[in-house]
Amino acid sequence: MFLETKALSIKLSRTTNTAGIINSLWQTPSVSRIDVAAKLGLDKSTVTKTVNHLLDIGMILEQPQMITGKGGRPKVSLVFNPEFGVLIGVDVNSDTLKVSVVNLLGQVVYHDMLPIDTQAPIDKAMLDALVPCVDAIQKLFPRVLAIGIGMPGIIDPDTSQLHVSHALSVRSPIIFAPQFKRLFPFPVFLDNDANCGAWGELMQQRSLPYDHFLYVLLSTHHARELYHRLGIGVGVVLNRQLFYGENYMAGQFNSQEFMRGAEPTPSVIIEEFSALAVNICSLMSVRRIVIGGNGLSFGSELAASLRKHSDSLSGSLIIKPNIEFSLLGPQAAAMGAASMAWQKLLTPELKLAESLSLPQNGNLSI
Repeated sequence: MFLETKALSIKLSRTTNTAGIINSLWQTPSVSRIDVAAKLGLDKSTVTKTVNHLLDIGMILEQPQMITGKGGRPKVSLVFNPEFGVLIGVDVNSDTLKVSVVNLLGQVVYHDMLPIDTQAPIDKAMLDALVPCVDAIQKLFPRVLAIGIGMPGIIDPDTSQLHVSHALSVRSPIIFAPQFKRLFPFPVFLDNDANCGAWGELMQQRSLPYDHFLYVLLSTHHARELYHRLGIGVGVVLNRQLFYGENYMAGQFNSQEFMRGAEPTPSVIIEEFSALAVNICSLMSVRRIVIGGNGLSFGSELAASLRKHSDSLSGSLIIKPNIEFSLLGPQAAAMGAASMAWQKLLTPELKLAESLSLPQNGNLSI
């Protein structure tokens, strides 16, 4: 029994080290072996062994850096190989799918927008449009590492279950995991669309010290309910981790005016949300609010309202959040869904190893 436990511990330790090393390379582009070893507290030989294997399978590349002055060896940095594989990100709206294909440098290499059947249940409508799209993507990019899907609603990302979504007219739970397993030969991950937008911001800002922020996703995707009301969803990032809260309810905003039976205008909803968001940031010492999604329609009004409420705060120790716009634009949720899938592959259990061992991906191993 002792021998079995020891062997298991060694295996898990190696997996954890590998996940940590890949994560370090991801979070700090153009880092060296020595820098990785120092950051993770590992022996240089341990890092070198793993890095050499990642070089052998083609996941990363060496990039010598120029040195100034005379003498000395050039420092060798490590970067991800953009040709190694791709991630598919999907943003589900009530009547369309936005699909982005992202390489391991975080660059969008393919984008499409697909209409879906608004009369069919959302799971059937989404999968009927997505399956042929993924087939076409596989012909362009032979190694698909994973799919990430973002949609509005309350979602359990661990079980790929959509509990409820007013935007998609879903009133009873839908468990997507069995359908994903049946239709796709690689891992598929599901999360709320605002959370996916936050994942995208983490991808874009991964080398910067932005540990806490609110990502605000603006949307008007309520076509299935015959009216277009402004939707606001929030991805809450604390210590560079998505915060899901009780029953995955963190970031769900419901206008109290609407709950009381009124039909508030977008301006009323924006004003109500802004006061709440600024006070939460002040209370939680969160210094950034990032606006994404349908920013062209409502972003400037939301930013002005947030700044107004921020400026009204008084006190020398009060945190007044900076208001910013996401650089990802309308592709934020789709790109973020791809980023979310990548981060899920890099958990300590290293699901990436499972993805690479698939026949479709060339039976590589980590």
